[in-house]
This record gives sequence, structure tokens and C-alpha cells, in this order.
Amino acid sequence: MKIKGQMIFCCESNCILFLGSPVVDGLDSLTSKGLYLSDIPIHDATRDIILIEEQSRAQESLKRRMDKLRKSIQQANHAVSLERKKNVDLLNLIFPASVAKKLWLGEPVEAQQYDHVTMLFSDIVGFTAICSTATPMMVVNMLNTLYTQFDVYCGEIDVYKVFN
Repeated sequence: MKIKGQMIFCCESNCILFLGSPVVDGLDSLTSKGLYLSDIPIHDATRDIILIEEQSRAQESLKRRMDKLRKSIQQANHAVSLERKKNVDLLNLIFPASVAKKLWLGEPVEAQQYDHVTMLFSDIVGFTAICSTATPMMVVNMLNTLYTQFDVYCGEIDVYKVFN
């Protein structure tokens, strides 16, 4: 083990005293030699240097963790913003703007009724194949029967309908 220090002459005993400390680069170097911070005298500057280095290392580690957390929070906020935008866009695709806004804000939406208009967005599986084998009037009659019955069912089960 390397030791650094100073030699002091003691007049009373006519001897030379060597006051030394181990040469270390930090706390890890100290403990690897089987020594502890308490083994270094309080008045020795080596102790202060080790403590300052450890404090600096701890602050750097904390700063790195905080930066990592900040980036993680920013990414999460960005993801939430994207999902919020998707939700708003979806509401605006499905509902009229005034209704979508009220739904987004959690406000109640009053049902509106028009006497002679019904509009339903739907998809019928195999519709193209059906149309290719039917006359235009057959398709119109089929759709009229289907959606008339649909309206009857909606009235029976109190389905909420939004009109535009």
C-alpha cells in the first residue's frame, strides 16, 4: 500500500514522527484495501477529498436518474397527447362537431329529432355480392325493410341516436 504524509520532528522525545495516509483515488479504492473512512484521521485532507468525490458522484447519479425520469415523463405525455388527439378525431368522425365537443367535455347531449330524415352509417357484409345479383329496386326494398326494422328495434330498446 502506498502512503503519503509528512515527517515531524518531536523535540521532547528526540524522534521523528511520520504522519501518513493511504494513497487512494476514492472510497472504492479505500475499501478495496480493507480500510474505511474512519481509518483516516479527521484532520487529514484525504478524508475531505474522498467525501467531496462521493458527494459529486452521488449528485451525478441523481442527475442522470432525474434526466431519465424527465425523458420518460415527456414520452408518456407525448403518448397521452397522441391518444387524446386520436380520441378527439374519432369523436369528430362519428358525431357532429357540436355533439363531439360536448361528449369530450363530459357535458350532456340532448337528443334531436327531425321529422322526415333518418341517417344511419352501417356496413352490410357481402353487400357488393348481393347487389351484383339483384335489381336496383330489389336492393332499395331490402334496405328499406332492413332499416325500417332497425328503427323499430331502436325504439324498443331505447337506443340513443344522434342526427345531423
